[in-house]
Amino acid sequence: MEVTWKPALPKSEKPLYLALVRALSRDIESGRLPKGFRLPTQRELADYLKIAVGTVTRAYDEAERKGLVYGDGRRGTFVGELPSPKSSLASLAKAVTLGIDFRQNHPAHRLDPDLGAALRQIAQRPECRDLLLYAPPAGLMSHRLAGAKWMDSLGLTADPENVFVCGGAQHALLTICAAEARAGDIIACEEYAYPGVKTVADILGLQQVGVAIDENGLIPESFEEVCRNKAIRLLYCNPSLQNPTNYVMPTQRRRQIAAIADKYHVCVIEDEILAPLLDDRPGFISSLIPDRSYFVLSSSKSVAAGLRVGFIAAPPQARQSLTDTLQGSMLGMPPLMGEIFSLWLNDGTIEKTIAARKLESAWAQQTAGEILGRFTIRTHPTGYHVWLLLPEPWTGPEFATEAQMRGVAVAPAEIFAVDRKSAVNGVRLSLGAVPAREHVTAGLKIIADILSGSPRHDTVRV
Repeated sequence: MEVTWKPALPKSEKPLYLALVRALSRDIESGRLPKGFRLPTQRELADYLKIAVGTVTRAYDEAERKGLVYGDGRRGTFVGELPSPKSSLASLAKAVTLGIDFRQNHPAHRLDPDLGAALRQIAQRPECRDLLLYAPPAGLMSHRLAGAKWMDSLGLTADPENVFVCGGAQHALLTICAAEARAGDIIACEEYAYPGVKTVADILGLQQVGVAIDENGLIPESFEEVCRNKAIRLLYCNPSLQNPTNYVMPTQRRRQIAAIADKYHVCVIEDEILAPLLDDRPGFISSLIPDRSYFVLSSSKSVAAGLRVGFIAAPPQARQSLTDTLQGSMLGMPPLMGEIFSLWLNDGTIEKTIAARKLESAWAQQTAGEILGRFTIRTHPTGYHVWLLLPEPWTGPEFATEAQMRGVAVAPAEIFAVDRKSAVNGVRLSLGAVPAREHVTAGLKIIADILSGSPRHDTVRV
């Protein structure tokens, strides 16, 4: 019998069963092994590869544990689903046991503010015990005032009555979409977007549509075409230091996007979580169409990843629906988190922390330019990540697998692409979370070394 899958398995790769799992994973990612494909029996594949049946059995078991395949009794072993959109965010959040993590995109823990000092100061206040009470769904007014103050410092004037406290930007995104959309509605976003959008769309049953982007962000003509041809309910965009491409949308482009959204009655979710890192900030879309925009801000990227204090500046007419949704999702933000944020905002800690993070980012981005400058990269002096377009014949999954084998975790473009099948060959390198500068340099040198070689082709077309 002809073997239905013929991986080229270099015997030099050890252990063999994991090499076989990697070959299987790459063929699934590339589309060579579609969902439902029946794999050879363990005996057939072992005979073809001239390896022990036990090795194939162990490989199939490991692949099933990873969700790559599933067994169906006597019918055999079949290729399962590719990781669904809802798993993309989870894949970025997995604990990394490798030496260098360029996958998770958050600020360096070593530059976090002094939490102990903040807690001691709060504990000395007579009203400290009140922080153990439930907060209103929209958050304590003192915390909403702090959120409005932070927005104002960035260039957005917001009425504190329209500012809501939430558990970070991801919670904000889920809350807004739940308040504004229903199952079957369409949310548009950049063709490469923050994976959390996919997660929310999957949870709420929303359809996701990608809008083409260039070096300035969303392309107005593409956005208008999408609006003309589909009933777009929401537009999610990340105009400042966009994740993953690093673009900053200029003011004129923001005006164009705002005008199109207004023309087609599209509600805009403007995620400005990285805007505090910019020195020169263009005007915000939410300032142009405040009655049609939600402005999202969070402490997790610029202050501390685990603080999880987010803010929404909402249109006045959305107050009640947003309040109801916040009450249904978490009753109210834990007051202690908001109190820590407010203390740090008012005593200047946040300003100092952001300044330190920008200096560290400038060093990391310059280092990336020096080491990877001969390749196609998009950097920004105060950004946390680098967008790397891969030379042929590399694909994102192949490069990520090779980097993982060399001890570096990266995020392939497929994680961010609305249409995974047409994703560019690229990866995001997140430099902000790496514990030490020497690790950043070492990881970038490994990336450069991999780029100078060619992928190992462990699979052949069948």
